Amino acid sequence: MAAPSGGWWQRRGSFGLYELLQSWWRHRVSFIISLVTTLAALTIYYFTFLGERPTPIFVFLQRLEYDSLDTRFRYRPAKATPADPLIVIVDIDQHSQEVLGKWPFSRTHFAKMLDVLREDGAKVAAFDITFDKPDQTVELTRKIWKDLETRKKNGEPIDAKYETWLQQLVAENNADAQFAKAIDRFGPVVLGSFFLKKEELKGIDDSTLDQYADLIDWYSITRTALNPATGKQDFAELVRKYDQEGNSFSATVANIPALANPDNPEKTSIGFFNISADQDGVLRRTMLVLPFGRSKDTSDWQMFSSLEVQAVRLYLGLPTTQLSVNFNQIGVVSLNFGDKLKIEPDYTGHMQINYRGPRGSYTYKSIADVVTRNFEPGTFKGKIVLVGASATGIGDLRTTPYGGINYPGVEVHANVIDNMLNHGFLVRGAKQVLWDVLAILFLGIPLGIWMALVQPRWMWFGAALLIPLVAVDYGAFLRGWWLNFTIPAMTLTGNVLLVSLYRALVEEKEKRKVRTAFGQYLSPEVIRRLLVNPRLVEPKKTDITVMFSDIRGFTSISEKLDAQELALFLNQYLSDMTRIVFSYHGTLDKYIGDAVMAFWGAPFEEEGHAARGCNAALEMMKRVRELQKEWEAQGKPRLEIGIGLNTGVASVGNMGSVLRYGYTALGDAVNLSSRLEGLNKDYGTHIIVNETTYQAAKDDGFVFRELDLMRVKGKLQPVTIYQLMGRQEDVSANGSAEMLRLQIELFARGRELYRNRQWNAAQGAFQEILDKWPKDGPASVYVERCQGYMAAEPPANWDGVFVMTHK
Repeated sequence: MAAPSGGWWQRRGSFGLYELLQSWWRHRVSFIISLVTTLAALTIYYFTFLGERPTPIFVFLQRLEYDSLDTRFRYRPAKATPADPLIVIVDIDQHSQEVLGKWPFSRTHFAKMLDVLREDGAKVAAFDITFDKPDQTVELTRKIWKDLETRKKNGEPIDAKYETWLQQLVAENNADAQFAKAIDRFGPVVLGSFFLKKEELKGIDDSTLDQYADLIDWYSITRTALNPATGKQDFAELVRKYDQEGNSFSATVANIPALANPDNPEKTSIGFFNISADQDGVLRRTMLVLPFGRSKDTSDWQMFSSLEVQAVRLYLGLPTTQLSVNFNQIGVVSLNFGDKLKIEPDYTGHMQINYRGPRGSYTYKSIADVVTRNFEPGTFKGKIVLVGASATGIGDLRTTPYGGINYPGVEVHANVIDNMLNHGFLVRGAKQVLWDVLAILFLGIPLGIWMALVQPRWMWFGAALLIPLVAVDYGAFLRGWWLNFTIPAMTLTGNVLLVSLYRALVEEKEKRKVRTAFGQYLSPEVIRRLLVNPRLVEPKKTDITVMFSDIRGFTSISEKLDAQELALFLNQYLSDMTRIVFSYHGTLDKYIGDAVMAFWGAPFEEEGHAARGCNAALEMMKRVRELQKEWEAQGKPRLEIGIGLNTGVASVGNMGSVLRYGYTALGDAVNLSSRLEGLNKDYGTHIIVNETTYQAAKDDGFVFRELDLMRVKGKLQPVTIYQLMGRQEDVSANGSAEMLRLQIELFARGRELYRNRQWNAAQGAFQEILDKWPKDGPASVYVERCQGYMAAEPPANWDGVFVMTHK
């Protein structure tokens, strides 16, 4: 089908509009393909990204979208999202274990750490650790004290001084008591806790789990039903949705009562550090609140907040009554920090983490350096301090969008707190969905109308829209929006590919006509490029490498063969030579009797065309030698050819008359190539190239020999010509590299003597070559010249240029 004629947008009146509609109607099938593609994309988008639970068959698309999001994180510059310096991490690293002892070390170190942080002005301390058992580092001392008490009860005599000393030792090493006092002195401290799923409860009795649940009950947060009349049902639905997402928990593990004092929840608090990964194991979301209870009646359950939420509450100086979660029949609506901060998570309390950067984006200080005060004073002043582990064997390492299982969980919490305080969460909501739908529609229907109207060669422009799509999604990401890339990109590529495929199949009939018309005298490469871009064959000046090859003594060969044998001979020879030209991406120009003209560098301009021409020439000579053996074995005449190569600017394109034209090259570069081919007869060589071809291909592994400086007939400017002797790798493979090097050196020395008019010495040098290589044609030529110049000295202004008087 023909594309609409150009310039329809410039015409006015009803006829222009009619022509446009008529053109569109001819290509209506293309538009229908685009329409179906768009509807399919919208359906897939809904079931994969908007449904309450994604359809399993499309989970792989969800993972592709996750991968595209992770790529955006990895290529985002660090300066675009600087980490908040308000947050500092105290790390239980390898260094701390070397200084303070192997984990778990005494909680006296945590007590000392809190005292140091308090003295340095830290505002909040949050532990990514649960202290669910008493400190074990003084267990032996406790056992000794219990044994002493037992002996006293049994009436055994006890040394009073020993008893006093032991009592004092136990008191001094009561790590939990010291840690608890340090917590009280510090004030705003958040201790970590975590929740367990049913499958994780094996081996834990119900009484222990009930005890844990009672210990955290003091730290629940206020829940407010936006519709009090349906509050009970709404909360039950909320619990169901958490369970549906796999975030329903059956038990908790709490801190020991000595540390988590329910009498003072305004200062010391607890928060869970459970974080659920996506299906591919990557942490992209955080859960800020969740419902929990041990009762079978979910209305008795309470809402609990995360470690990050409690840390932010204490940082803002809010009492527990000011922290509340609002919900309705849809789920969680908002998390309110009084009137200071409001966060609107999704219906199950999740937010997309907008990571500030890869591991190490926040300031890390080893706990050993804190305890020993090995840091700059004021480092922690006014800061939120997170305490967690990264040491091998005890570190809580997670997988994040930056790849690898090496991201400390404590730094994940740091990112969440940063997002909360700076309103920096990655936004994925109704506005983003609207943008996604608009992108799918635009890349479907309007693009489909456009592709139905333009010529097939412009289809690539549709695929190029991937670039602005990537730019828009990335730009939105830099501003905190997560726009879907996968489905719009699939819409675009599916649209372009399917419409292009249809139009290509329909228009293939027209293309076959072109192949039939031009295939008999143009190379397959020219045909292919003509079909892709017909303008390539328009006349233009460009740099090409031209080859002429000719059979030596063709007249005498033709006299020895009858017409049938001569035709078979030429058909085989020209077919083999043409295949070689095409194999090196050359363009066959024409056959001139037994001569072949070809060129490289057009219609497609590309580097390295001189080297391809040289490779083709050597391959042609190799095939000729094989043909020589075949013909000699059949008792037929010997075949010899000469080849000339020249690189230069020529006019290339479709040229001829109105009745007949062909793709050809014209100009001085073509004429000189023909002259170079003829010089092979004078020098007894097979392949001669000009200076320009030599310069373009000398570094591509070829062996050249400089032959002469000469002036061909019809040219005033002398040219340096070279003999192409082979490929370096072939010469090395057959063991003749050293002999060839010696031959070239002797010839160069002879030419130097020749240019210096030392005829006797030059003749001797060339004769030495002939003694070693009797068939060296150029050496024979120079011996004859030296003899002539000894008989008749050239003029005094002779510049070494040899003038060729024939073509």
